[in-house]
Amino acid sequence: MQWLSKSKGKGGVDQKPFPGGYEGSGVKPRLAIAHFMLGNTYPFTEDDWMKTLDLAEDTSLDALALNLGPEEWQLTQASTAYRLLSSSSTSPKLKLCLSLDLMVLPKDPKLIITKVIQIIQFGRSAQLRWDDKILLSTFGGQDLGDDGWREVIGGVESILGEKVFFIPSFFLPPEEILAKNYVDGAFHWNGAWPMNNHTTNLESDKPFLEHEKPYMAAVSPLFFTHYGTEGDWAFNKNWIYRSDDLLLPSRLSQLLSLPPDQSPQFIEIISWNDFGESHYIGPVLGAQPGSERWTEGMDHEGFRVMIKYFIHKWKNQIHRGPDKNLPFGKGEEEKERGKLVVWYRTQSRDMQTAQDRVGKPDHSEWAQDLLNFFILLPTSQYSPKDTFTLHIQNRGHSHRPLPLEVGTVNLIPIPFYTGQVSFQVMKYGKQVIIEGKGMDISQEGEGGKGWNYNMWSGVFDAV
Repeated sequence: MQWLSKSKGKGGVDQKPFPGGYEGSGVKPRLAIAHFMLGNTYPFTEDDWMKTLDLAEDTSLDALALNLGPEEWQLTQASTAYRLLSSSSTSPKLKLCLSLDLMVLPKDPKLIITKVIQIIQFGRSAQLRWDDKILLSTFGGQDLGDDGWREVIGGVESILGEKVFFIPSFFLPPEEILAKNYVDGAFHWNGAWPMNNHTTNLESDKPFLEHEKPYMAAVSPLFFTHYGTEGDWAFNKNWIYRSDDLLLPSRLSQLLSLPPDQSPQFIEIISWNDFGESHYIGPVLGAQPGSERWTEGMDHEGFRVMIKYFIHKWKNQIHRGPDKNLPFGKGEEEKERGKLVVWYRTQSRDMQTAQDRVGKPDHSEWAQDLLNFFILLPTSQYSPKDTFTLHIQNRGHSHRPLPLEVGTVNLIPIPFYTGQVSFQVMKYGKQVIIEGKGMDISQEGEGGKGWNYNMWSGVFDAV
């Protein structure tokens, strides 16, 4: 499939190959990326990298955006990832790109150029490209200045002999970002979460969606960080964003609701492995930045499963053909059985504890004490004519059965109580289709634990 590039070469408009679209549709391709913290890979082996890259590809991601900090070992680990991916004998579809963390990198254009060049040259075929250009992103960096960024982009292009597609996450008003002539597209980091006590919406995305430059929309399952001002991890970061009421699937569903020709060209999942801010969708692997107290036992596989589902739906929106409504991609519905994902905090918002020197996180009153369910009953396995219901038991209390639809995702939030959690999907209230038990929701200050607004998730397949 060929796509027309906006860049004109000698003799007219060049044609460039793009993934994710179809010829003659007039609809732009779509890429799904996950933000990846190199800062948590200090002990990574090559085997750890291969496991990570394989799982990212299984998630249907197009790329990992490697968040690069100043340490030399981060440069080494990034170079290893590029080398391993480019030398793979399996021809993976997954690619890599760099996200320059200008919150911690020195504001030195020449140093930045050197790091970018060194990493990409370890595996140029592993590099993600957009419009046949090297995709380069950032976390922050607006204070490097316009001249600084022109020097960085020009230096990388000159040495590598390729154009750069620059799509930064600058923390500036949208009109200022989009007006910069060296900025090719925009990444709106804080769009991933509601910034106040309300459910997620697309209001802050609108200036980017309405602009002609490509847009990268941020998506995240939650946000909780809990660092104090003392000890080895004195980051002084202690707050939440409202995340309980179906944040992840609601955000993705809202992006899916946009007309295909008005949708963002990219989504970036925040994050694959940022344990310190609790929004990891991958397994806990590598080093942790003092976050063990709120990540221990908090599996996030459920978020990864949901993201895979929505990536397929988002990409299939712009494809023609009979597979456009399949839940996990062409040919997978036949082998996909019913699936239930559940996620929630394991402490009540109103729990009190005296065992936490950091203090209760800011915005804790925004939290909602809810069990969240994602339930899929594929039409290849279940008839819409039959009756299916969700049954929930929580601290001995049985919620009324909730009706479920076949052939579409069911998203259900329901208030929780402290205590045990179990659930069943039943056919006609008699035949068990899916069943499982969740993590207990703890009592007041149970076990001497501090406040933890991270979430546990579980994935349960049909019996």
